[in-house]
Amino acid sequence: MPTKAPSTRALRSLRSYLGFRPFICPSCRHNRPASTVAAAATTTTTRASTQWSNYSPKHLKPLRRRVASITPVTAVNVPRTIPAANLRLYEELTALEKKAATFVHLSQLQLALRGLESEDPIIRVAVLGLNGRRGARRLIRALLADPLGPEQPWEGELVGRYAEDGRALLIRYGKDYELDQRHPLLRTLSVPSTLLENNKIELLVYSIDSGLQNEASGMEIDSQDLLVPAIETPISASGRASMISYPVHKALVFGEGVQGILAMPRAAYLGGDENTDSMIKGAVNAGWQPPEALGSPEESIALTNLPQAESAIASFRNSVNNSFDYEHKWLASNLPTLIDFLSAGTKPTPVQALKPALHGLISTILKETTSAVSLAHANRLAAVASSAVPDRTRTNLSEAITKWAEAAHIELRDGLALAFASPAWRKTAWWKLLWRVDDVGFMAAQILQRSFLIEAEKEIIWIGGRMQQAGLLSPLPEPQKRKMPKQALGADPPAPHISDLLAPSASVEHDLYVLPKPIIQTSRPQQIALARADLLACISPLQALAQTLLLQSLSTTILTSALSALMYVSISTTSIYVAGVVGTLGFVWSARRLQREWERARGEWRGRVMEEGRRVLGATEGELRQVVVEGGRETGDRRVEEEEERGAGEAVEAVRECLEGLKREREG
Repeated sequence: MPTKAPSTRALRSLRSYLGFRPFICPSCRHNRPASTVAAAATTTTTRASTQWSNYSPKHLKPLRRRVASITPVTAVNVPRTIPAANLRLYEELTALEKKAATFVHLSQLQLALRGLESEDPIIRVAVLGLNGRRGARRLIRALLADPLGPEQPWEGELVGRYAEDGRALLIRYGKDYELDQRHPLLRTLSVPSTLLENNKIELLVYSIDSGLQNEASGMEIDSQDLLVPAIETPISASGRASMISYPVHKALVFGEGVQGILAMPRAAYLGGDENTDSMIKGAVNAGWQPPEALGSPEESIALTNLPQAESAIASFRNSVNNSFDYEHKWLASNLPTLIDFLSAGTKPTPVQALKPALHGLISTILKETTSAVSLAHANRLAAVASSAVPDRTRTNLSEAITKWAEAAHIELRDGLALAFASPAWRKTAWWKLLWRVDDVGFMAAQILQRSFLIEAEKEIIWIGGRMQQAGLLSPLPEPQKRKMPKQALGADPPAPHISDLLAPSASVEHDLYVLPKPIIQTSRPQQIALARADLLACISPLQALAQTLLLQSLSTTILTSALSALMYVSISTTSIYVAGVVGTLGFVWSARRLQREWERARGEWRGRVMEEGRRVLGATEGELRQVVVEGGRETGDRRVEEEEERGAGEAVEAVRECLEGLKREREG
């Protein structure tokens, strides 16, 4: 039944609903105080009621057209405004993303591009706890806490009920405490911290498995695992969980006690590697006073005393008179070393226009991409070397082809000479055409099928098999068979295909001097078989020529004999001898013409067979030698890989030149 049109009352209710519900984006609604949102809603309600009362239904369509023409603020493809100083570097990194997509870590590259979109980008630091994140959250609480003020609610939230859940925690600066739990992968905690505000940093708190567990499983945590930590997604209904990369600019690995020292990844001991210098640091809560040498900022592993730092903060909050005790305990806890690590590289320097942390991230991306390209190049060369055919094998195959070619030419010469001198071919002589004219095609086909490079074709199959075994040939894919639909008894037949309507030889031009296209990709070269097939197809014209010449000879003989009899009957003075001369002359002339034309046709066909044999042998030998020389070399896929490696290397060099140009401009 037809859809019922909405009533006027329903439209009025919808209009009232739209007027009393102003649109506010989720972030604005979340950040604005409740009183402001309520006031805005009340004001918008009054204004909307007044506006709707002034519009009649005929005005609704123009209003809808004006509203639809406004570009939304939350559009996805909003053009980015890149600072002029970072524009060229941004373009080069974008080109690197396109040319080296298989070698570069895309999530790291996206983080670098996002940093170039701002003149003062935020530096992201990962604080990774070993086998749990409770200790890492206690460390962050001690680093971000303000000893001049009372304990804030976010401090209890940081080490409270969410300290050991499976979701990561992102801590960023905010004027007021706020906890956002809408993201399925991580919670976002806004903290009014001076350390975060002054240095423009945000902290990602997560946990990683210890080095002992990874060593037992045969895996090792490298610097990329620390700079690009993988966050585990919530388990789906199917029971599967995936990992999502969340890159950072720097990483701080935190462990507990002696077990934390033993489980510390090797990359944290080395401060990263040659690609990630001064971007990774390890810290261990020793619980006792560290020696002065181990507490120096130059050490990659910082021994800290977290309970002493928490005691210092608590004592200072109790009374300002404990400032001396606070200073002593705070410095003894070695946490200022970690604060220096967090704040290092967050400000531009006179030498670098970019923040050192962002510059280090880009340098790490370039070094990792170069390492990936070098590794791919080495793997490709190793694959080529492992699949390469030894020179000795190529030499043996080349010698076998030389011997085969000599034997094939001898077979062609001697075999066809014996075939054309055989009694079967002599049966096609001109004077035997009267009773052998229908056997011409059969005799010629017998010569081709029994004497045209039979042994050479068998030998070439064996040589092709040796090439296939040596890895010089690649087999062709099997042809796909067309599936015929099943038809019921008495049903109409299916519609024919174009290939069913064309004869197999409809598009084949039988030319003796046009060598068929070789098929050398299989272990059985088919040039000789195709050449024999073309010669067999050319027997029909020879058969037709024999029949034509015989018919012309018989016709001439019959006509001259009839003329001779007519002269003898009609002219009384003509004797039988004179009349017989005319008939004899016609017979001799027609026989001579038959002999001359037929022997010339037989000679030409014999010469064509010999010439075609020489051509096919030369072409087959050339193709085989080409396969011996070029077979087993780099394929098209490897050439494409080489082009990708070259393009990635050029893109990396372009980014490096751009970084050097920015450095020279800064120094100048």
